Amino acid sequence: MSKTQRQLVYEAVLPYAQDNFKKITVKAGRYDGSQKCHHISRQILEDGNADNVSVTLSFLPNSGVNVHFINKINGEYVDHTLGYLSKKNNYYLISEHKLAELKKIDVHMLKMLINIKKDILNKVFNAEELKKYKIDTSHI
Repeated sequence: MSKTQRQLVYEAVLPYAQDNFKKITVKAGRYDGSQKCHHISRQILEDGNADNVSVTLSFLPNSGVNVHFINKINGEYVDHTLGYLSKKNNYYLISEHKLAELKKIDVHMLKMLINIKKDILNKVFNAEELKKYKIDTSHI
């Protein structure tokens, strides 16, 4: 039985995350479930209800990995997209961004998400492997 693209990405990205990023504890926030974590976390920050937007790799054991945006609120990381579902995930912190920084660079959150996905994939797979296994940003 061959592995799915998501399995291949999970297996390649997990050791990379363990070697390069800090594992963090994340509290379950309210559940949104819209798969728009980049917009949800930015809106919470815009509303003044968070310290920053935190970009993470979120691993659901033996299932998949996603580039996932959460918030840091009063020194604690909180996931307001997955809510209670986040309790099973393992998170690794990629970066943190204050509102002033996001406004200064006039970042478009979707473009930021896609660029981070591409960057991570290109660190663990070469161009030939991405093509061979038909891996793209939808798999992370």
